[in-house]
Amino acid sequence: MDVFEAIKGRRSVRKYRLKQVERELTEKLLNAARWAPSGSNIQPWLFIVVEDRDVLEMIRKISPGYFGEAPLSILVCSDRTRAHRIGGALGRDYLSIADCAMATENILLAAYALGLGTCVVKSFSHAAMKEIIEIPEGIEPELLVIVGYADSAPAPPRRIPLNEIVYLDKFGQKLSLGEV
Repeated sequence: MDVFEAIKGRRSVRKYRLKQVERELTEKLLNAARWAPSGSNIQPWLFIVVEDRDVLEMIRKISPGYFGEAPLSILVCSDRTRAHRIGGALGRDYLSIADCAMATENILLAAYALGLGTCVVKSFSHAAMKEIIEIPEGIEPELLVIVGYADSAPAPPRRIPLNEIVYLDKFGQKLSLGEV
């Protein structure tokens, strides 16, 4: 699949079929994540794959943005201790979060290319998540990626036109672009 097709075609899916995601596909998603860009090559990410229905249900209860009953979730965490050791305060406080976001985007695009639906959830209780998943000190849950076979695909949302968000050389100076 063409990367531009994946970028434009991917949607946040909130309704899933009850079909289990094959382990081979899960591994492909995780490999896509670990090849994301990383500031100073810190690679602060850790991934916790959750397939257990009882654990998924506990996570749903503490995550207001978790819709649908997907058979799989991937919790993207940052190892803040490693990030600080390698990148100092910048690594711990910023790069670790940005790197986890880029790894998450790779998961989303790879999932779409593999015929899977996803939705990213940030609205969860961090304290409860750490307790449920038994996450140690120094590791922070950043984003939860819900993964499954989409039951329905939402229509594409409206996007702000490029001519309203792109400038040339200085803020406010328009860059002449054709809409793509």
